[in-house]
Amino acid sequence: MKNKNIFISCFFGALLILAACEEWLDVKPKSQVEGSELFRTESGFKDALTGVYTALTSNALYGREMTFGFVDCIGDAYYGAGTNTVHSYAKSHLYDNASVEALIGNIWSGCYNAIATLNNILENLETADTDMFSRDNYNVIKGEALGLRAFLHFDLLRLFAPSWASDPEAAAIPYVTTYGYQTTPLSTVREVMEKILDDLNQSTALLKASDPVATGRVITASDDNGYLLHRYFHFNYYAAKATLARVYLYKQDAPNARTCATEVINGGMVSWTSVNDMATAQDSARDRTFVHEQAFALQVDNMESYVLGYTYGTVQYNARFTIYVYWMNYSIWPTATHSTDWRRVYLTSNSNTNSGNYYTTSKLWQAGMGETHIKRMPLIRLPEMYLILAETETDIAAALGHLNTIRENRGVTAPATAVDAAALQSEVELEYYREYVGEGYLFYYYKRLDRPTHRGGSYFYANTLNFNKEWYVLPIPKEEIEYGNRN
Repeated sequence: MKNKNIFISCFFGALLILAACEEWLDVKPKSQVEGSELFRTESGFKDALTGVYTALTSNALYGREMTFGFVDCIGDAYYGAGTNTVHSYAKSHLYDNASVEALIGNIWSGCYNAIATLNNILENLETADTDMFSRDNYNVIKGEALGLRAFLHFDLLRLFAPSWASDPEAAAIPYVTTYGYQTTPLSTVREVMEKILDDLNQSTALLKASDPVATGRVITASDDNGYLLHRYFHFNYYAAKATLARVYLYKQDAPNARTCATEVINGGMVSWTSVNDMATAQDSARDRTFVHEQAFALQVDNMESYVLGYTYGTVQYNARFTIYVYWMNYSIWPTATHSTDWRRVYLTSNSNTNSGNYYTTSKLWQAGMGETHIKRMPLIRLPEMYLILAETETDIAAALGHLNTIRENRGVTAPATAVDAAALQSEVELEYYREYVGEGYLFYYYKRLDRPTHRGGSYFYANTLNFNKEWYVLPIPKEEIEYGNRN
């Protein structure tokens, strides 16, 4: 393999700390502070970490494009994504379109800029006086930073590199662990996976010993100004364990994936949404993102503006992110078995499309919602762990049991059935769509399996879409190739 280096542009000479969410930390971070000053106090480390979480909520990252926007478009989650829009070009996998190139570039730079801040935090933690940290805060901050670094690199790997299933030895992405302007060589897929696992294992070790969700320590608003409250808005112990389950599944390591998924299920942090939280007469009272099932979420203050015109507001039938009704009723939620499925009944709507044939997902709608249900972008939820168990189960009956646990907790009375492994895989694929449309999962699911076809948003229930496997690998931005002397 040629010696290929990549230039990681770092815009953090003076560390930029964005405005914090009060639900994350009861502190007000400074807008711009030199790193040498910032890291002289515990609050400085908290501010820096909060800046990372806030940066991840931008519409270029998990606020839209890395969830219900770009990543769902390239994963064929929708029937329509507009006409002559960046998302329609993305859905057609026109990665060389100028607007798509710019969007991809923003994902790349946004993730690596967040990683740069995490590396700055981690490097300063190594030389910090641990006595200035309250109780378990040093371990928690370090554990979160290591875990987030792995989480972001994993998503970059899944977007910009060949899959493990296709070629573990292929050149992949830089795994950046230092803060500065130096270039970082590309690692192979295998090497990146090893580094991700190393960071996550360090993260879980620190968080298991110190994170209240793992230790059982009761936190109140008076404890350190409530810093360790609302752990679902931080990369907590179970978020790290769930990410490990994802990574092991991607690496085709079924035993470890099962172990990690089972621990998340049994850990007690997440629980199933009840029918009373969903099947309410008042539309705005519904728990659209299944709050109690979230092991990790971001608070997106601009959520309403991010979804407006895409899945909410004026969404004409031939514009933005639509799902075709025949596809829904015959392929994804067949009416014979899924007429009571909450995800179909309560989380899709055609109220804004001016057509009874075109629907949008309504899981991120904000209008009129109560404070506990708004501004949440779920990144890890409980059903994924059951899907991991179903995929890694060797016994078909046991695998169906995991799928039926999900269905039972979504109002579906008809159990899933499968006579062989192929039929089981089809049921798993359908469950991924039912559960995760609008959250950016389908592209990663198909890529992990190196699938040449997708169950796309078609008119006809039996239709599948051919998929060029080259589309699974996004192009690294041209600027990074040029300035990194990559040839």
